Amino acid sequence: MNKLRFRDAKLKSPGKQAERTIIDTFGDVGSFAKEIGMQEQSVRQYLKEIKLGSEAFKFKLCKALNKDLDEIVKSDREQIKDMVQSIYDNIKEYKNEEDIRVLERINRLCIENNLDFEILKMQRNFAMAYFYGNQIKKAIGFMESFINSVKIPSYLVRWKSELGLMYFYCHEYKRAEELFEEVDSLLEKTEEIDKKTVFLHYYRFGILKSNIGSHSLAENLFQKSLKYAQTSIEIGRATMNIGISFEKRKKYEEALEYYNKALNVFEDDLSKSAVFNNLAEIYKLIKEYDKALYYIKLAFNCVGDKDLERLFVYYQTYAEVLINKGEVGEAIKELMQLLNRAEDRFVHKKFIIQGINVIMDYGWKTRDIKILEDMEKLIYKSIKNVTLDNNEYIEKLKDCLGDVRVYIENIENSIYEEKGGS
Repeated sequence: MNKLRFRDAKLKSPGKQAERTIIDTFGDVGSFAKEIGMQEQSVRQYLKEIKLGSEAFKFKLCKALNKDLDEIVKSDREQIKDMVQSIYDNIKEYKNEEDIRVLERINRLCIENNLDFEILKMQRNFAMAYFYGNQIKKAIGFMESFINSVKIPSYLVRWKSELGLMYFYCHEYKRAEELFEEVDSLLEKTEEIDKKTVFLHYYRFGILKSNIGSHSLAENLFQKSLKYAQTSIEIGRATMNIGISFEKRKKYEEALEYYNKALNVFEDDLSKSAVFNNLAEIYKLIKEYDKALYYIKLAFNCVGDKDLERLFVYYQTYAEVLINKGEVGEAIKELMQLLNRAEDRFVHKKFIIQGINVIMDYGWKTRDIKILEDMEKLIYKSIKNVTLDNNEYIEKLKDCLGDVRVYIENIENSIYEEKGGS
């Protein structure tokens, strides 16, 4: 089932369900009518009837579609369950206001039909839709409101892990860690959990440990996640993050080994681009700048212009390498353009702060007041455009604004003193 639109979020009559399956199989009703030796008008008339016409027609319908009748025509409750599950499985597709309207409509159907567990699943769907729509505080509120009423271990493990992920994105690491530890305990008590869920748990827990500086523990968690990885993407991501855990501990040879392993596992260009960027970071750290530029250019080649988040990260690496080489190039200008574009799209806020710091550091080191003044204007504009509920981000931007003003003032004072204070 594809992403549901608002007009799809409703119960369908037996005839409409049968017609949908007919069209999916034969392309149109006329072709189906010809297949079963009936007039198209007669078929359409049968499809309008609640009981789908005669027993002979229902027999022909099932035979032509190679399905039992209960596979073609589902009860109201089964239709609702299917819609809930479709959203559950494809929740990343639901993130804007129109999508929330779809969820609200299906949630009403669940309530009207007393589908208690589907109501719980819809609460999770709301939470994750808000999460992917970057309304993380609201997502946490939804998830916290029902999580303690969940009794089925497989769902409790998955949803607590997702809740931990939300707290992680809010930088509430202690609460995220508590939830991941609760999931660990649940996993010890049950064997009913699918591999995908277990992989995601250990992978997320590893990312958390990496972010709080527990790199050896992070490595162990990524190694655990590898045991449950089933796709090249999962294997590659776990392997790459083991490399990151080594890089953070300055074990660069081991990091290079795992990055190259990940490169051999990944099949898609976007995933490979992340590894190329990591390789560039390593060579930047060990001051092999030509190799670093080689790999960052490979990363650019793998990414389209529309993938702003990745370009944002990779251009930071590019700029840092050029700065370390004592070259300016076009990297700083491009990074500033990306900063301007980033406010109009969802990019994880930490990338924006990192990008601002790269440019500020460059402006300070080169004593370039023009760049710092441009950054001052950009940061001020960013603060004005941020929603009031994102206090942590606003405070970080204000810290950057304070820093850039100090840089400008110090440079101006230094220039004044060099001129003899005249």
